[in-house]
Amino acid sequence: MEKPLDDNQDFFIQLIKREIKLYLVRLFKNTSSFCFAYFMMNKLDSFPISIISDYPTGWLNQYRSYGYQKIDPVVLIASRKVSPFLWPDNPALIRQHSFFRLSKYYRLDSGYTFILHDGDNNLATFSISNRQGSAEFYRLVEQNSEKLQMLLINTHEKVMSYLNARLPLLPLHGEMPPIQPLSPREKEVLFWASVGKTYGEVATILAIREGTVKFHIRNVIEKLGVSNAKHAITRAVELKLFS
Repeated sequence: MEKPLDDNQDFFIQLIKREIKLYLVRLFKNTSSFCFAYFMMNKLDSFPISIISDYPTGWLNQYRSYGYQKIDPVVLIASRKVSPFLWPDNPALIRQHSFFRLSKYYRLDSGYTFILHDGDNNLATFSISNRQGSAEFYRLVEQNSEKLQMLLINTHEKVMSYLNARLPLLPLHGEMPPIQPLSPREKEVLFWASVGKTYGEVATILAIREGTVKFHIRNVIEKLGVSNAKHAITRAVELKLFS
């Protein structure tokens, strides 16, 4: 019964990608001069992320596999801003940043990003990369900045409407790695931490070492794909792991 859902999801992604591409072609006239990425993540825990893009497949696979949203200077800058910005935003800093040394291989080290913060704590961005280093590219972006901001707003509304209609939330394009099941002991440790017990208190309750509690917490963080114990508790509640 899962295949129709996968087909529907893939159809939706391809439809949105085609709509965006056609719109940009009308603005830029030259399809080889740019590539684009719609990106969305929850600001509380950086997951799940959704990407609809025509960036090179190799780069997108790396980005998702290694969770590059946590170090991507464009995402970090966008999380603190509300207005569109050119990147490199700070040329001296960007030149030294290892992320842009990686992305330069794919000609994704120069572009423009539009930003949207919604009422559900999501950060959405729409980035257009200057593939040919053309000065005309930036003139066209700035000339059409209001249209591009509206393109982001409209795209984000379509994505959120689609996801809300398919609750529980489904990740787009396989961006979020599958959740590994927690062991009974890991669930116990996380539960007691979720009700405010310290690691020492959890160790006493479960008759185990405090170091063992920390070991289980580290495993839970890794399995849930989050950055710390607080986010792990939030994610576990969302997934109803304590039910």
